[in-house]
Amino acid sequence: MSPQVLDAAYLVAAVSFVLALKGLSAPRTARIGNGLGAAGMAVALAFTLAGGHLGHLPLIAGGILLGAVLGAPAARLVKMTAMPQMVALFNGVGGGAAALVALVDYAHSVGTVSGGSLVAVLADTVIGTVSFSGSMIAFAKLQDLISGRPITYPGQQVVNGLTGLAIVALAIAVPLGGGGAALAALAQRTQVLFLTHHDHLVDLAREVYGNAVNVVRL
Repeated sequence: MSPQVLDAAYLVAAVSFVLALKGLSAPRTARIGNGLGAAGMAVALAFTLAGGHLGHLPLIAGGILLGAVLGAPAARLVKMTAMPQMVALFNGVGGGAAALVALVDYAHSVGTVSGGSLVAVLADTVIGTVSFSGSMIAFAKLQDLISGRPITYPGQQVVNGLTGLAIVALAIAVPLGGGGAALAALAQRTQVLFLTHHDHLVDLAREVYGNAVNVVRL
């Protein structure tokens, strides 16, 4: 399959994801948005597998099977009143997976990664770890495993500021020779910074839960 065809398929998938997010922002269009997102992912997966450049296909198939075995029953059996927790948990798993993929991709391309690809790796690492840590906190609060009150401590703003500076420094260190160690440290520092700043994710999970209920009702 030619690179041009693959690029066109990925563009269609990306547009589908954007339209899906737009659709999920309103109850009236939530079901359409959900369908667009699923269709976009199906296109991306189908063309990636058909491209013929993937290795370790049995391992990939095993991961898909394991995810289906664990995820499908959980999604079907969860009570509607527990949907916010499910949304937070699934979102966190997806973010963690994105960060791990970025780390592995960088490890396999050290010394050959381009500038654009390196920016994507750094962005995936930061966004993925933020999504994972924030979603786990949201899940724990929604499940009443921890207090719903903001987690604060003396000198918190100073610690947050220093951690933010460390994240910037590590992001700069990666292309300057810091390599995988700096990238792994970047992921860890990002999680630390955002662990206590996710109360808004609880509201977001409830908003998504409301749209999910509309999808089921429709």
